[in-house]
Amino acid sequence: MKMTTGIIIGLLILITSLGLFACKGKLQGKDKVKETKVADNPYLDLRTQAINVTPDQLQLKLDNDKDIYGIVMDWNMGDAIVTVVSFKTGDASVYMSTGQAFIGGYAHETVINAAKQFVISGEKYFSKAIKTENSEPTKEQKVDFYFLTKSGRYYIEEDFTKIENSTSDLLGLFEAGNQVITEYRLKTDK
Repeated sequence: MKMTTGIIIGLLILITSLGLFACKGKLQGKDKVKETKVADNPYLDLRTQAINVTPDQLQLKLDNDKDIYGIVMDWNMGDAIVTVVSFKTGDASVYMSTGQAFIGGYAHETVINAAKQFVISGEKYFSKAIKTENSEPTKEQKVDFYFLTKSGRYYIEEDFTKIENSTSDLLGLFEAGNQVITEYRLKTDK
């Protein structure tokens, strides 16, 4: 129950922050995370670009073909999908299917650390994932995780109710991804 309350409070704060930014317009100050509004919803293009990034594009040298260099987490909440993208480099972004995008986390040490930790956390769950060519976000209320490796994309999913009830084997991985959201939220709240 404590996990459910925390997730709901965090989500409400994130949504409230997004609403405030939509009303406020441009952000001022270098400690703020930049939110950009555009006429067309960039969600699918941004997500597609992120899930197809190669280690060469990130200038990473990997020792093993199955080393994870990135994770994409899609959290389908019913009304919207929140996508968290994190790479071994510390680059991270949060995209929402409603059109909001939070980029530029590489300029903030706390976001970098959360992104790196999310990728590291993926290593202990990787053995449960299956190789896939699919890259579409789920249409159900689930949380999907895509592990990006030189040998291809691997996938694992969980019903959100199991995460919400703290009965999921993937709870730790979800919490690591949620930490990236939290670090962005803390930057936007300043």
